[in-house]
Amino acid sequence: MGQTTFRNSNARLIFVNGRPCLSERLQQQKMENTMKPVVTWVVLANSRHAKVLEHLGPGKGLRSLSGYVWTAPEAGLPKDRAGMGHSIAGPGRAAVEQKDPKDAVEASFAKGIVDDIAKAQSAKKFDRLVLIAGPHTLGLLRSHIGSALHSAIVGEIPKDLSSQPEKVVEGHLGDVIAV
Repeated sequence: MGQTTFRNSNARLIFVNGRPCLSERLQQQKMENTMKPVVTWVVLANSRHAKVLEHLGPGKGLRSLSGYVWTAPEAGLPKDRAGMGHSIAGPGRAAVEQKDPKDAVEASFAKGIVDDIAKAQSAKKFDRLVLIAGPHTLGLLRSHIGSALHSAIVGEIPKDLSSQPEKVVEGHLGDVIAV
């Protein structure tokens, strides 16, 4: 039996023995369309600001995601004096340790970041995660990360690069992912 060829703008469709066969070029395009790129999110954070950069593969650089930018609220001023506690067992009194409001704001800020990133992971917006933050902020982020999000982390860099341009951040990522 013969071979009939039909042309279209994308590829040739060849009929062999009455059955359609895809040309090599169309098979390659189909393969490229079905292969999803590995999306890596890079979280840049400090105690006051955080943002996510997206990396779609080697040679494609980093791009900032506008919907994933956070700013911590202002911390209130500490009270003038520590509180006093009264003993129920007698006439004694003791000073109560005063908590720094800044610590509570930083912990809440880190929890908000991790919650938003966990929601994005469950929506399959990224495959891998890299955390870049100063040591203190990195510790706060780690303390709120659950097991599902932890499995997506491919690297951590304990440096505050949040104010650096994207090209500088790319230079630090070379040891963690292929930029």
